[in-house]
Amino acid sequence: MFAVSSTRRGVLALMLALMAVTIVGLAGCSKEEVVDPYVYDSLRRITRGDTLSVDFRFEIDAPEVEYIKGDVAIIRDGNLLEFLVGEDLEQNYPNMAGTLLGVKKTFTPQPTHLVIERIKRGGVVEADSIPRPVGYVLPKLLRAGAISQDLPGAPLPEIGWKSKDHKEAVSTYLPENEGDAFKTIKSAFLNFTHRPRVGLPDSVAANPSEKDFAWYAIGDEMSLEMVDLTPGAVFMLELLLEKDLPLIGAFTVVSLEDEYQKRKIVHEGLGHVLGEIRVEWFQYANTYVQGYVEE
Repeated sequence: MFAVSSTRRGVLALMLALMAVTIVGLAGCSKEEVVDPYVYDSLRRITRGDTLSVDFRFEIDAPEVEYIKGDVAIIRDGNLLEFLVGEDLEQNYPNMAGTLLGVKKTFTPQPTHLVIERIKRGGVVEADSIPRPVGYVLPKLLRAGAISQDLPGAPLPEIGWKSKDHKEAVSTYLPENEGDAFKTIKSAFLNFTHRPRVGLPDSVAANPSEKDFAWYAIGDEMSLEMVDLTPGAVFMLELLLEKDLPLIGAFTVVSLEDEYQKRKIVHEGLGHVLGEIRVEWFQYANTYVQGYVEE
């Protein structure tokens, strides 16, 4: 009996020891390790898809900004443009120098862009769960393959205002017959501007609102109003204007002023305003920006 009793006591002791180990193990498992959802890497690797992260969250060094307005900034990776989005970024970004930005790679609206969700400075999180801005506008960028390289070139800035020049411009740039397709050509303007539209009543011109402003492409002695611009195209035109860069792209003349008395008027800073053009696309760096979208 003694031998049997001792064996039982040994088995019981072993079971108690195993239970103790199990309890300690379970207690240890209850303290889950906190995993940072933001994976650190370079801007280039993140934007090229070389780095993987759950829910596309990454951490990057606050990059140099090429242009910024409102909630949207353009950051450059070599000759390729990337967009960074954050609430009131124009005002807040100067304070982000030297920080690490937690961003989410976002695919809508296009193009793909990075939205700031967290700011970390010196290893300490200054702001987290930053809300995504509402209603921000991004330009639509076109791939080189989507651009027709066979468009004819023409010196749009050289159109004249006199009757002979006007007749030549009509035959060159406007459809020959009603219902014919418009003609799109490649050209370039060294200057363009955003200013109150010509022909406004004096009462309106004295205190114009945003809807009373228009964009004008300025040629040698003339100008053409740019119509039907997308909000994203306006954002990029403002960038070109700030950097004093030319407007190079594809244009469609949609109307030319028939009345000689209107064509001969010289408007300060614009010269003779001769008609309207649509900007199909224009270039910035090696990027093509869509200027007009047919509804």
